[in-house]
Amino acid sequence: MVDGSLSQEEIDLLLQGADDFSGAGGDDAGAVSAAAISQDMSPLERETVADIVLQALSAGTQGLGLILSRGVRLGQPYAEVRQQDNVNNEFGQNHVVFAQQLSGAITGSLGMFLPVNDAARIAAIVMGADDVSGAEGPLDSAQIATIKDAIGPMLFNLATQISVKVGAAVTPMPVDVRMTGEGEPISGGSAYLKIQIPFVVDGAVDSRVNVLLPMQMAIDIFQKSRSSGQPGMSMDAGGLAMQQPTGPQPGQAGIQDVSFPALSTGGPGPMQPNMNLLMDVQMTLTVELGRTKMYIKEILGLGEGSIIELDKLAGEPVDMLVNGKLIAKGEVVVIDENFGVRVTDIVSPIDRLKTQKDS
Repeated sequence: MVDGSLSQEEIDLLLQGADDFSGAGGDDAGAVSAAAISQDMSPLERETVADIVLQALSAGTQGLGLILSRGVRLGQPYAEVRQQDNVNNEFGQNHVVFAQQLSGAITGSLGMFLPVNDAARIAAIVMGADDVSGAEGPLDSAQIATIKDAIGPMLFNLATQISVKVGAAVTPMPVDVRMTGEGEPISGGSAYLKIQIPFVVDGAVDSRVNVLLPMQMAIDIFQKSRSSGQPGMSMDAGGLAMQQPTGPQPGQAGIQDVSFPALSTGGPGPMQPNMNLLMDVQMTLTVELGRTKMYIKEILGLGEGSIIELDKLAGEPVDMLVNGKLIAKGEVVVIDENFGVRVTDIVSPIDRLKTQKDS
């Protein structure tokens, strides 16, 4: 080594030593060879996909924190390539798997794995247990249904985030939650991108969740997320790609430049709106149990103890309105001594327009 730098020969020796060390654990060590990794995805590409997954799951932790009435945090992700056999050995037992099938611009099945004892503690909190330190698996059907309602929405957020990043519609199927232990924990390819994320629930869980994507799905997400940023494309309110109108540019075909101040600093192409300007604008969220129409004489006849029949059936989802516009439906829950609403359905832009016309 001269003047503090490594020669190419020394670098080769170091790399050879690293390969020998990684192979010392035998076939069960779990890591794919460096040659196989570089052939599929580079470290930067893996980190890019891991960041997309982290952003989506972080958005879902807000809802989980409200359900648990506790702080929920995710740490920095670590991504690596794993072979099918290694996945079977690592997650074949003592885990709860949340599996979801995607279709559309991105197809395939992804899985999120949570240690069974951590899942048992979260289920115990939702069910109202005061002390969850002794909660452990395996889970019964009621606990599995509870953990599905609490954590399942995080995977729907993941599908939404992927759709936004790739600039095209990605349709998620319902989340399937089950205990591992019988057969392969996940199937869909010979190699997977495993994204390990620290997962903390205050006073209950200090662990990690693992998201597994088939390598082809991870590669598609990275490549399409890069191509979705091409000029001439923008995103509509529903997260779908939308072609910008084209036409003569100022200064061409006799069109003169106008003197209006520029609305975008990005030059020709779609404008880049600064959504941060709207983030602290307050809006009124109203939960509507139901409606009815009454004559004036009936209203004047109301008194203490009067019963008003609404137009909704018992158990039917309640409406959630922002500034009087329907955006979602949900079910009423009780958090400590307060009422809350768990979102069960987001109203699509098409249905929202129909509702506005009908009103």
